[in-house]
Amino acid sequence: MQFGNRMRQGSRVCAVVAAGLSASAASAAGLTTLATFDNTNGANPEAGLILLGGTLYGTTYYGGPNNDGTVFSVPVTGGEPATLASFNYANGAYPSGLILSGNTLYGTTQQGGANTIGTVFSVPIIGGTLTTLTPLIYNNGVNPYAGLIFSGSTLYGTAGGGGDSYYGTVFSVPITGGMPTTLTSFNVANGSSPFAGLILSGSTLYGTTRDGGACDDGIVFSLPVAGGSPTTLATFNGTNGANPYAELVLSGSTLYGTTELGGAYDSGIVYSVPITGGAPTTLATFNGTNGAYPQAVLTLSGSTLYGTTSYGGPNNDGTIFSLPITGGAPTTLASFDGTNGGNPSSGLILSGSTLYGTTAGGGANNYGTVFSVVLPEPGSLMLLCLPALLLRRAR
Repeated sequence: MQFGNRMRQGSRVCAVVAAGLSASAASAAGLTTLATFDNTNGANPEAGLILLGGTLYGTTYYGGPNNDGTVFSVPVTGGEPATLASFNYANGAYPSGLILSGNTLYGTTQQGGANTIGTVFSVPIIGGTLTTLTPLIYNNGVNPYAGLIFSGSTLYGTAGGGGDSYYGTVFSVPITGGMPTTLTSFNVANGSSPFAGLILSGSTLYGTTRDGGACDDGIVFSLPVAGGSPTTLATFNGTNGANPYAELVLSGSTLYGTTELGGAYDSGIVYSVPITGGAPTTLATFNGTNGAYPQAVLTLSGSTLYGTTSYGGPNNDGTIFSLPITGGAPTTLASFDGTNGGNPSSGLILSGSTLYGTTAGGGANNYGTVFSVVLPEPGSLMLLCLPALLLRRAR
C-alpha cells in the first residue's frame, strides 16, 4: 500500500545501510498507542495534533467514506477516533495540519476543491459541515502541503507550486474566507517548493523551501507579513543539510529546524540559524541507527528539542528523539516497530511530561496511529510550539 505523500522521495543514494540500521537504539520512554486507524475512520495521519482540554484533534491524509481524508478527535487517554468531518474532493482532499481559533478548526487540503488544486477550510471543533473558505487558484498557489498560522483576522500559508513562476507561493486569506492574496512567489533563485508552514514573529514571516537557492537544496527565508520579496537567510548545500520539509521553531534570536537529507550520512540533520541570517549550524546528524530522514517540526521545551525521524532506528520505522538546544548526539526516546506505529512524519506536542504525535503507518491495521510518550523524568514543561503541518506532495 502506498500511504502518505510525505514518504521520502529522495533522489540521493543514502548511507543508512552503511550507518548500521541493525544497531539497537535506547528506548528510555514509554510509548503508548492511543488510537489506531482502520481506513473507515481515517488512514495515514501525516500531520500533527492539537490538544484542547482532554481531547486531541488531527487529520488523516486518506480514509473516510471517500478515501479523501478526515478530521478526527480522540480522547487524550485513548480510544476510538471520532470522525468530525470527511473530505469528498469537491470540498477538498488530503488535508494537512490544523490550527484552532475559538471554537473553529482551520486547515488546508492539498488537492480538491473547485479548481482541484487545494483549499482552505474550516470546521466546528464539535464536528459538522466543512466550510471551504477559499479554493486556491494557480496564481495564488497550487497544492498547499502545510497547515496555516493566523494573526488577527488573517490566515497565512504556503503552496508548494503555482504563483508567477510555478515554484510556489506564500499567501494570505481572511479568516472569514475570500480571495487569497499572493504575498510572494518563488522562482528557484529565491527558493522553490515551500512544503513547510510558516512562523510569525513581529511583522515578519519565516519559513523554508525544500528546493531552490544557490545549490537547489533549499533555503531558510524571511518575508514581511505584508508581502514582498523574500530574503534568503540561509542556504543548504548538502553538507550542511538538504531539503527541509519542516517549519521552524524560534527561540530568542535563533531559528531551529530539520532537513530531511544532507549531512554526513545524507540522512538529515538538526540545524540552527540566526534570525538575521547566516550559515546554518549543524546541531545533530542522523546516521540511520539514531534515526533517518526527519520531516517534522521540532518542539522546544526549556533547553531541549524534541522531534521525530520518519525512518531509522532498530526497525527502520522511525524514532522519537531529544537533543540539547546547544547540539550533540540525539537521544532516542522511543522507536517504532510497525506494531506500535511506523514512519512518523509529524511533529510532537508536549503537555506536562507527555509527548503526543501520530504515525503515518503501522498499528494494528497499518493505517497509522495516535501515540503518547511519557518522558523519562516527568516535570512541569511548557508547550512552546504547535506543529503545523505538514503536508506533502502529490506530483
